[in-house]
This record gives sequence, C-alpha cells and structure tokens, in this order.
Amino acid sequence: MAGYSKNRLLAMAFDNNTAENSMSHESRLLGLAAGLLLAPGIVIAQYMESDAPSEERETVKASLEEVYVTARRREESLQETPVAVSAMGADALAEAGVSSITDLQQLVPGLQFGESGSKTPAIFIRGIGQREATAVLDPGVGVYLNGIFLARQDTQLLDTVDTQSIQVLRGPQGTLFGKNNTGGAMLVSTRDANLYEREFGTAVKLGNYGRQDVKLYGNMPLVEDRLATRFGISSKRFDGDIENADGATFGDEDRLAVSLRTLWQASDNFSMDVFAYWSKQRERSTPLTCILQNPNANIVQLIYPNQPSFSDSCAVSEQAANDHKITVNSDDSVVAMTSTMLALTMTWDFFDYEIKSISAWSHQQDIERNDDQDGTSTHIINNGTRALNDVLRADGEAVRDEKRDQFSQEIQLIGSAFADRVSYTVGAFASLERIDDNPFAQVIGPKGLSGIDPNTVSNAVIPGLPPLGAAAVFPLTTLFGGFSSLENTSWAVFSQFTWSISDTVQLTMGGRYTFEERERRLTVVDIDEQTYGQRIGASYIDQAGFYSPITRAQFDQIGRNLPDLPVDIIEDADVRTEQWSNFTPAVTLSVQASDEWLETMNLDSALWYATYSEGFKAGGFEPRGPELVAFDPEEVVNYELGVKLDSLDSTLRFNAALYAMDYTDIHVRVAEQGERISDIFLFLTNAGEATIQGIEMETTLLLGNWILSANANYTDASYDEYTATIVTPGQGESVVDRSSEPFALVPEMSYSLAAQYNWMTPFGLVVPRMSVYYRDELFTGIDYLAVEYDSSYVDDLTLVNARINYFPSEKLRIAAYADNLTDEEYFKSGFAVSALLGAATLVQGTSRTIGLEFSYDF
Repeated sequence: MAGYSKNRLLAMAFDNNTAENSMSHESRLLGLAAGLLLAPGIVIAQYMESDAPSEERETVKASLEEVYVTARRREESLQETPVAVSAMGADALAEAGVSSITDLQQLVPGLQFGESGSKTPAIFIRGIGQREATAVLDPGVGVYLNGIFLARQDTQLLDTVDTQSIQVLRGPQGTLFGKNNTGGAMLVSTRDANLYEREFGTAVKLGNYGRQDVKLYGNMPLVEDRLATRFGISSKRFDGDIENADGATFGDEDRLAVSLRTLWQASDNFSMDVFAYWSKQRERSTPLTCILQNPNANIVQLIYPNQPSFSDSCAVSEQAANDHKITVNSDDSVVAMTSTMLALTMTWDFFDYEIKSISAWSHQQDIERNDDQDGTSTHIINNGTRALNDVLRADGEAVRDEKRDQFSQEIQLIGSAFADRVSYTVGAFASLERIDDNPFAQVIGPKGLSGIDPNTVSNAVIPGLPPLGAAAVFPLTTLFGGFSSLENTSWAVFSQFTWSISDTVQLTMGGRYTFEERERRLTVVDIDEQTYGQRIGASYIDQAGFYSPITRAQFDQIGRNLPDLPVDIIEDADVRTEQWSNFTPAVTLSVQASDEWLETMNLDSALWYATYSEGFKAGGFEPRGPELVAFDPEEVVNYELGVKLDSLDSTLRFNAALYAMDYTDIHVRVAEQGERISDIFLFLTNAGEATIQGIEMETTLLLGNWILSANANYTDASYDEYTATIVTPGQGESVVDRSSEPFALVPEMSYSLAAQYNWMTPFGLVVPRMSVYYRDELFTGIDYLAVEYDSSYVDDLTLVNARINYFPSEKLRIAAYADNLTDEEYFKSGFAVSALLGAATLVQGTSRTIGLEFSYDF
C-alpha cells in the first residue's frame, strides 16, 4: 500500500489530462480528501491495482497512512513508537482551524490550557503544569520550536506562522527533552527550506468581531541543489468580543510574526540550517469578571477614596457578565512583548553516525504585563509593569525596561551498532539565561491609597483603641513592588539506547543528569510613609501600618486629587543563589505483535509498552515582602502502560495509555496575608505530595466517505500532603490542611468527538465537519478558603464547532467556520483568592465567531 502526500493526491484528483491518472470522479474524491485530517496524526492514503482492467481500477481504497514522529529524537513510525504522543501536520492544523497552540486542547487528550490576566498560556498535561504567568518561573510543559527550548511561559504563545507539524508528548520527558518537562513536551516544527521547488502562497481569515488574519509564505531555491530559503509572515487581528463599561473591547488579538529558514547543503554529508523568528504582541489583558465570595475578607472591608465599595463594584461586574460584558479599567490592561530568535542547526552524516548541533539565542524586550486583577471598575488591585512604572514616574524615578536573553547549545550523536540491533542517542545541553529588571508590583487602591473603617479595627490590632465612629477613616497606603534580576545556568548530559531483543521486543533505557544554578537579586520599591503623611495631613503609625485618622469627608476629598506615592528604592534588598542537580532515568519495554498473531486476531499492527520515567523541575526564589523565599525542585515518577492498534484493514486506529504518577514537592501558587490588613503576597511554594492516575485514548475510524474520531482523558489527581501557613493580623500564624482541595485548572474528564464527510460535487470537493469538545468543571482556588465557595469552580463546558471546507481546485481552499456554534456563555479559567481578596475573578470565554477562510498556492 502506498501513501501519498496531500498535494500529490490533490494533483491526482484534479489532473484529468495525465494518462496515468484514470481514476473516476468518485476515485479522485478520496485522493482530494487525503490531507483533510480530523484527528491528530491521521491521514488518508489510497491505492489501486495498476494492472487491473480500467473498469476495475476505478475502485480505490482509503486507509490510515503511516505517520512519523520524532518523540525519541529520531524519525519513527507513530504506531511503532512506545511513547504517548499526538502528531498533527500542517494540513491537519489548517483544516481543524488551529491558529495557535492554545487551540490544541480540543485535539489532544489530557492537554489543558489555563489563562491568567496576562494571557500567558498555562499549559497542563495529565494534570501537571504551571498556572503562574510570571517570567521568573519555569513551565511544567516544555515547548520546543525547531528543537529550541522556550524557557519562559509567556514566550510559548506561538502562532502557526509556517508550521510543518506539532507533536505533543504526554508524561514527564526527563531524558531526551529533560529541561523542566515534568508534564510533557510540545515539539513545534516550521517547514524546511526546499532546495528544488519554488513555492508561494497566502491564507486569509475574515470573520465577525473584526477578525482579519493574513499569512504569506514562500520558498525560493537560490543555488541549485545547494541553497534555499523559506519565509512566513503572519498577522492576526481580532477586535475582541467582550465589551467593557468604558467602550473598549477585550478578548482582542494583535500579533505579527515572521519566520525565515535558510538551508545550505554544503555537501552530501553536511548541512547548515539558519532559523530566524521575530514576533510582536500588543493586546489588552484578559477580561476578568469579579464574583464576590467573602464579605469579611480584608480587601472587601477596606474603603476607597471617592469610589464605591468593592462589594458594590463586584456586584456590578457579576451582573455585566450576564450580558457578556466586563467592568475593568482599560488603562490598567495591557500585554505586550517583542521577541527575537536566531538559531543555527548543523548536521553531519559521519560514517554511520549523525551529529547535530543546535545553537540558539533569544531576546525579549518592549515587555508590558499589567492587569486589573480585581475585575471591577474600582481601582482596587493593579498588578504589573504599568502599575510600577506609574509610581516611579510620578516620583521622578527612572523607569526600568525589562530585557531577557537566553543562549543555548545542544549536541546530539545518533547512531546504531551491532548490525542495527542497538540504536542510540547521546548528547549534551547547556544554557545561560539572564533576565534584567523583571518588574513585580501590586498596588492596592487608587494610586495606592485605601482606608480602614474604625469599626473594622479591633483591639487586637490597636489595643485600647476608643470608638471613633463611621465618620473617621484610617488612611492606608499599599505598594508591594520592585525588580528582579536573574541568572539561570543549566547544563545536562543525556543518553538513550534501544535494544531490539528480537524482531518484536525492544528495551529502551535512558537517563539525564541535570545541573541547575540560579541567582536572583531583589530590588524593592518601598513607600516613604512619613512624606506621604505630610501630603494628606496625617501621621504614620508605624506599629499599626496605617496613618492617624481623618474624617471621611477629608478622605474622599483627597480622592478627587490624589497625591502621588513618594518611594524609596532599596537595591539588592535580598540576593539568593542556589544549586540543584538531579538524575532522571527512563525505561520502556515494548512488544510488537508478530505477523502470525496479527493475522489470527485480524489486526494490521499492534504495539504494547510499559514505561517507567522520571521528571524534574528546578526550584527557585519568590519575593514575599522585602525578602526572597526559596522553594524546592519538584519531581515526578511516572508508571505507564500503553497500546497502539491498527485494524479493519487499516481503517481503524486506537491508541490508549494508562498512567499513575507520584508527584512530590509540587510547585503551587498561594496567597498569603502579610502583617498589614491590605497585604496580599502571591508566591510559589511546595505543596508536599500528590498522586495522579488516569487513562487516555485516541481513535479514528474511516467508514466509506466518513471519517470519525474521538479522544478522551480521565485524570484523578489528589493531594496526599498539602499544608499551608495563614497569617491573621494581630494574631500571628497558623497552619491549615489543604490536602482535600482539587488540583487547580485540571478537569477530571475531557473528551472531543468529530465527524467529517467527503462529498465530491461537479464543482469540487466539499467537506463538512462537526466537532464537540467537553471538559469537566475546573477549580480556580489559590488560597485555603476558596474550596468553600461554589464560585471558585468554573462549570463544565461543551463547545460545538462547525466547518465546511471547499476545494474547487488543487491550489485553492475556501472554508466557512462557526466556532462555539451554540453561542455558549461560559468562564474558561480564573483564580479565586477567597480569604484575602474575598472574590473569584474569572475569565469569560469567547462567544460565537463565524467567518470565511481562503488559501491559495501560486
């Protein structure tokens, strides 16, 4: 049976003038449908008996083509690779409407994306990931672009500029992809430059809410058989579908990306591939809705000058969500970054070995991450770059621009020995990353000013305080902010060997030794309370953390012309350095069914495998007030059983895996009270131990002109140990048990179903497609009290998407789409800080979007 590429089969389907192509109208239908993928890694192949009579040659047969992956750093058949991996090619991504990696969660079992205020994709696989968006924390799922590790989560939001394929490896990848891949890895590859063919094409997407996406791509051979270059340009524009109270719209997209690959085939044995990638993003931050939970929370109890209470503002925000609207401060909502990457990949074929070198440099600048974290129109919590810069500018201090640089080098040696009975990959990896002036800020109240109603201040806070009445206010200023400079040094050596014990049994063993060193220098921006007291006519009470009382009328009058915060800058307020090392082994035993057994069981192929693997993610430091608090590395031990089957004459594919993981020293984001009533410290810590068990499956069935597919994942994740410290002002610390909480942003069950029909008309091929995606409820809690409120849970979700693809010729594709066809109103993510903020701030999902797509290859 021969497999064909999509373009080849399209050409065959529409080429009525070639003598070799004697297929009928219906036969060409199957050829044209070859590239229309419904499930990850599935293509249609076709064949016919060339020596049969012409009237019989019009009968063709469709089957699932062999798909190749690089999950073990070498090209292997998907169905013969003992790794839980989903693979999608360029045609599959286009036909499924995938334009960025966040669209993949409807196609890959166990893959889940959360979203914070900064739009950073919080990627989870099998319940393991990192929900926090800050640039100084490592992701739990590694994303690799052309083999280059993307170290920060906010650089992982990749648009499919000129993508060749995406592979999603599930489970810890601690050997070959060992850089902090406790949850798994995503391998994104752009198209190679082609030495032989000139190519140009364009794709346009237009839709409601101002959707205007444009892609241009091309390939140009420059020197015959030796030198070629390929480019891709992508522009994404979307006005957004969620209206804010001030008239701005949120949920917007404004991104530009350019990629360039140049291949020099210097000789038959040596090549150089130069890759350049540039992207720019400038959008509003995530649209947040406030849902009040705890009216006794500290932030709820505060009052704000000349502004409504938090409770009232939160109620307005929740009501607005019923009309798919929000009530945030647009000026406090921005996400921006310019990113550049350069890489050189050199490949030598040296006797029976392949030696590969990957050298890469990446740089990020023009970075802004700011969001109105309370989700209301009242200036209560303002987080991020702009919040800090506004304070510095107002006090005449210099504004610092964050910059990041990363250099990495990887060497791989791939070969075989003992008459190809043993294949191996050995290598080394090193990286040096520097982040300068990474800002963090949390401003409570407009320009940092709030107040305390004397009725809420107890004698436990100020012993002997006489009753002052509701007409008085204790002013309070709150700024938790500063800058960090980080240096991350990492190196590793790794190897993996596969021994073919027999024609059907393989043993794979590997390991990776990793060394990490981190240094973080903390600069604190602190308020000069004595100077501020002079500006508002009050004295600062140092032991209480607020100012002497003024009348409510004076307090509100101050709010009409707010004074700026005077600040002190404390350089190197804390400096911490730490080193870690770890060895992560992996062992897999796989059994390929014999031809005799396959014939007996009426199967086309069958693979069973058992895997033991480990994953490791380095620790670090997080600011808590004016000091850095350390957290330890997290580790994962994974036990997995898998099966991969093709049957019914290669028209049915079924892949499944059963897994159990021991998860220790888990990195979790927590919210903790400081010494003052307005202090909310968000930082990373370790959550003890957890057990994750689950099962996942992918299946595809070809049934005549129908293609049916499904994938599903069930994850049972529970903490075995999880304690947290809580602080009560005036009362001290206590410990609470949080082990009964669900894992945040991890659904217990998710699945997707899809069906498409290939229908050849006199005017071309029409392919209608329908898909349904379901995920269970999500827990969004951050602090210990969130589990007690229903609004800390995002309801389960069912989304229906529809598309009609039309191919009037082999070069032209026209598609109509409707995503969220039923116009479901839902929250897709968020965070609940119930004890301190007293509310859940949730992210609204996108309403129904409709539009048209056009693509043409010149």
